[in-house]
Amino acid sequence: MNSHDSRQIWPRLTALARRAPAETLDVSAPMGFATRVAALAFEESERRVASLFELLAPRALWVAAALVIASVLVNYSSFGLTNSSEDIETLDDPVAMLFGQS
Repeated sequence: MNSHDSRQIWPRLTALARRAPAETLDVSAPMGFATRVAALAFEESERRVASLFELLAPRALWVAAALVIASVLVNYSSFGLTNSSEDIETLDDPVAMLFGQS
């Protein structure tokens, strides 16, 4: 069997802790400790916001690129028109169609 029974270890450690001498060292916090702790606490909250932006920015870039490609593919036929006078005359004028002028 195991010679280190967990039921015997805890009472033995607490008895040793009770017999330990009290430390006489200065236990006050060093100068500026509270300021450093507060600064670190606020630094962590700022880092979380930045990491959220860093997490979403590449995804937003890919979505924007996909939208650009989709809009170019949908409107590809309008990019092929030339500026010759024949093509311009054959185009339907939406304003003229709206007001009934031909």
